[in-house]
Amino acid sequence: MHDQAQNSSSIKDSAAPEEARCLKVMVYRDRYPTAFMTPRISRHEMVRTRFIPFNKLHSNWDGFTVTPPFQENDLVHAWNRIPFGARRFICSFESSLPRGYGFPKSSLLLKVMQGAIESKHCRRLVAMSHYARRKFEFKHQHRESFPELKSKLMVRHPNVFLSDKPDALADDDCKTLTVTFVGSHFGRKGGAACVRAAELALERGLPIRFNIVSSLVAGESVWFDTTVPGFFDPYFRLLDLPNVNHINSLGNDSVRVLMRASHFTLLPTLGDTFGYSMIESMAEHTPVIATNICAVPEVVMDGFNGCLLNLDKTPRGDWNSLGYEARGTEAYATQYRDATEDVAQQLVAKLAELVGQPETIHRMRRNARLTAEQMFSASSQSPLWDDLYDRVAAEDLNSRPFADPAIDISSPESPAHLLGDAAR
Repeated sequence: MHDQAQNSSSIKDSAAPEEARCLKVMVYRDRYPTAFMTPRISRHEMVRTRFIPFNKLHSNWDGFTVTPPFQENDLVHAWNRIPFGARRFICSFESSLPRGYGFPKSSLLLKVMQGAIESKHCRRLVAMSHYARRKFEFKHQHRESFPELKSKLMVRHPNVFLSDKPDALADDDCKTLTVTFVGSHFGRKGGAACVRAAELALERGLPIRFNIVSSLVAGESVWFDTTVPGFFDPYFRLLDLPNVNHINSLGNDSVRVLMRASHFTLLPTLGDTFGYSMIESMAEHTPVIATNICAVPEVVMDGFNGCLLNLDKTPRGDWNSLGYEARGTEAYATQYRDATEDVAQQLVAKLAELVGQPETIHRMRRNARLTAEQMFSASSQSPLWDDLYDRVAAEDLNSRPFADPAIDISSPESPAHLLGDAAR
């Protein structure tokens, strides 16, 4: 398959209006999230604009910004931050919108943000996953405005450039496995589970090498982690194991080279809105072993393009934990430790099954690349964004915003539709 291959479920969405013009689309200039949720290759002029980071004034103010008043545009495509002042906009989001973490329900600012996404100026709400869609629907289900919000809601997965390199491990005998974890948030993303799995693999004499690419951010500074002092110290010590290669920081190009040379990429996360490393890994032919929570099952299909590890989860897909308010308690620390141990045991058991199984691994590698080509490649997904911009720019602002399911087609909920094209 080639990078130009389109998601078969999205072909209709690529039909653009006749004589489509080049639009000026304002997007945020940020470190990297906007790049995943906008066209990387566009026929329109993508005006990458610095935004006012109000969260620098107050940590909770990360759900909005203000568009430059004199910068001409046909529409704004915002990411997470609602663009106050935008005349016509699309808002993509990763989990919740509006982002009102820490706000009382009576907050005037929260009401203003809510009013902005309910207005006719907001033409589409684009969840980056069906997991995000479920969370959005749960949050707003009792609002009087819910039917209007849901009518302009759609799902569009992130996109990446695919490697033009062939599979680096196509002829490998898989007798010794190399696996790679990438994530600054060492605990939340699953780095602790990975190093514990490395310890178990060493004890059992398994020929598995673990790359851990992480700046080891954990604990108090991560909203998800336990804040019990010293909790992560035993896991940090495991970075010195002889089968562990710890890299504190690595540029994205180098990360992808490392993924390409790995048999699997690991994401045994306890909480992650998407996990961009999954699709970057598959773009390099490398399957993923990850937990079955959040948006992960929309990317990884067990036994097809990777493996899923089981965590107890809520109906919306989150790890079934005691929650944010319990972070400082011993009960949460115990739950976090138990979940990490459970996932580590599952991970090492799965890897033990895969050692010396080249047919299984090579099939997963081919299917991982197929998944990236069909569902996440920039060349096939970018035109879908461009066509959406065309439609939104042409809409009458007095009309009711509406995501037409015949043309505003959402991304699939899993790679299951690829089974007919899969490597045997």
